[in-house]
Amino acid sequence: MAKSKRVQPMNRRNFLKATAITAGATVLGGGGLSLVLHDPDSLKDHFESVEKVLSAGLGNNRATGLMMDVHSEQQALAADMPYIGGNKNIFTQWLVYGVYYLAVYRVLKADGNTVGEIGRIVFDAFRKMADYPGWMLYLIGKLKYNRKYIDTLRRSALRSQEKRYPGDWVATFIEGDGESFDYGIDITECGIHKFFQSYGAQEFTPYMCLSDFVVSDVFNRGLIRYETLAEGAARCDFRYKKDRSTFVYPLRDGWPPKFKNTHGLAL
Repeated sequence: MAKSKRVQPMNRRNFLKATAITAGATVLGGGGLSLVLHDPDSLKDHFESVEKVLSAGLGNNRATGLMMDVHSEQQALAADMPYIGGNKNIFTQWLVYGVYYLAVYRVLKADGNTVGEIGRIVFDAFRKMADYPGWMLYLIGKLKYNRKYIDTLRRSALRSQEKRYPGDWVATFIEGDGESFDYGIDITECGIHKFFQSYGAQEFTPYMCLSDFVVSDVFNRGLIRYETLAEGAARCDFRYKKDRSTFVYPLRDGWPPKFKNTHGLAL
């Protein structure tokens, strides 16, 4: 797989903008925002949040040791991350975050944690990154309903259908009906889903998808999603409507999530 190109670093001040436009697992991205994969500060927010969650459960010394392993694993995985267009492609940033959380999964799984336990750690880490005043989160969320952003997402989805990069997303922009949703996006190929599969980590992908619930919930983006590729569906069906409650199946009854297998049976 081709190595990723170096792009610009991201700091905590940009986290709000990056997470506010997530669509599809993981998360995140913002047009001009980008990351330096091999810079230790490029994923600082994520490293710090995961370490806080681990410290609360395992103590500082154990958490520090695990995070050192996560850092080493992330560096190795980043070198194998496929190039999908660099910072000209908003999906690049989603893949960067996916690579990081794959490192978290691999290290914690080797340490004896179950996939459900790891999923909860990641879920809680995203919550910790949203420790901003509610009014600020609300204003950032509203920006994702302006015409400029929606046009950018529409163009990005259209461009993805050219399938220039095997490791990229393929998406279709869905025009809103003005009542049930304002706009949407169907994802039929997900870069994170494909990358996780290449490492035999597909059991973790549905938990990674739950980051979308956190982001929509804290930014009041009104996401409703019933299906994901990670759960065996043919698409991830994101539908956004400003100011409504977030609903992401299988997180309909709280934690733990009620995942489905390809036969539609509760696991």
